[in-house]
Amino acid sequence: MTRNIRMPRIFTAGFRRRESRGHEAADTNASRQFMNKVLRIRGPGKRCLGTVFVLIVAGMLSGFPTYAQARTTPEEGDSGVAEASRDSADENKDAAAARAEEGEPASPDGADDDEADDTLSGSVDDSSGSIEVALEKKAYGWDFRGDMRAGYVSVDTDRRDGSDDSSSEWLGRFRIGGNYNIADKFVVGGRIASICSTNDCNPALEFDSTLPSTSTVDQGDITFDQLYVHSFRRERFDLAIGRLQTKFVARAGVFAKSLDRNDSHNFNVNWTDGLHGTLHLKKDSVVHVIFQNNAADGTSSVRRGPIDFADDDSRITYFLAWESLQRQGPFHQLGFDFTLMPRSLLKDGSRSGRIEDYMGFVARFATSWLEETSGPRLNVAGEVGYAPETPTRAAMGLPGNGDTDGLAWNLAASVMDIRPNHNIGINYGRTDAGWLLSPQYRENEELIEIRYLWRRGRRQALDIRARWRNELQQLDGTTRKQEELDFYVRLTLGFNL
Repeated sequence: MTRNIRMPRIFTAGFRRRESRGHEAADTNASRQFMNKVLRIRGPGKRCLGTVFVLIVAGMLSGFPTYAQARTTPEEGDSGVAEASRDSADENKDAAAARAEEGEPASPDGADDDEADDTLSGSVDDSSGSIEVALEKKAYGWDFRGDMRAGYVSVDTDRRDGSDDSSSEWLGRFRIGGNYNIADKFVVGGRIASICSTNDCNPALEFDSTLPSTSTVDQGDITFDQLYVHSFRRERFDLAIGRLQTKFVARAGVFAKSLDRNDSHNFNVNWTDGLHGTLHLKKDSVVHVIFQNNAADGTSSVRRGPIDFADDDSRITYFLAWESLQRQGPFHQLGFDFTLMPRSLLKDGSRSGRIEDYMGFVARFATSWLEETSGPRLNVAGEVGYAPETPTRAAMGLPGNGDTDGLAWNLAASVMDIRPNHNIGINYGRTDAGWLLSPQYRENEELIEIRYLWRRGRRQALDIRARWRNELQQLDGTTRKQEELDFYVRLTLGFNL
């Protein structure tokens, strides 16, 4: 049931620019397509691209002398300061190892918010779900926190019908909530969230069980994106029940990307209704189990293509994962996920056709080099996913017979701390038409993304992004593949009350 309380309009609609341009014939070479597209950009898009380029060059020119210096490590005994530094690092590692052996997190509670930590991938709060945030609660009483995100977005699209389109807008998202520790190991939590843009911002209080669009609530809606109870550390087992944020991302530093589960990324507001249990193993690894409730008319997180929950047997989505964030050889993250959505795949694209279970397997990793130095370091992370049962080509609007392919993968490389707090990364992703789980990679598409990130701890971040998207296969009955180039400048501020 949805409660809808309309409030007076407090923002007027802003601007939205649309223009038609002559279309140039598409180049068959993907690299030339991308460069040709960039060179055709005008107005705000071109200025944003110029900003990205200037920041990347300035950061690299000023940062890499420090990189060269950082590779020179003092010999043992050269300096009392160096020896003390090594002793302190050894003590910290020993303490982290001891906590890991007891099934505790490697990082102690109360760590400095401004401390560099590549497991905090992406911008503020882009890699922490409800169950992780609740574990940070240390004392009885209320703990209030929130964040504000604002940005300018520009998109240029070459549409399938042969037309060209440009649009731009300002977007904002505000979230505030808190946790209340009512017992030694029992927490209740909640948070309200809303998004607005210069195109639409008609505030309304809502409590939906499903998303009104494919990825987020309607602009102007004010809703709970968290409302849960959390019992933790009962013999190393945590359990959160209610409306949750669940995130399983590749932790590469600049990016926080996922092939299967990442609630409320970017400016979106979405959630997981259900329960999330974790079992803490030795060496700081964790087993996750999620049961997500689905309504007959949809779900509360991003799902793509012919996924449908009208069948009574599709009410629960099952998710099982194992993840380790402790250093193991070259890796500082290893993870494996399994998603099962019973009776939810419309194999032929309609409810009158075949209905099958949809399954997805994901493996992810993250690694880094030069992390023992004080200068820049290189982080590389990636994911690969596979769906054994996929919709037919006809169901996805593709020519030909048979089923679509179900492979998806992405790879990201980030240079962290080119200068303190300044980072740059590049991401490539490719998803076949049969991969329907990712909130950040659309089906039947490849993308290249370049991003600059200034991030200071957990509370302040500035992102500047340029991203190119292109359909892998042309849809049946269309003039050409759809191609898209977008830019944004985005500021995120976190706060505690």
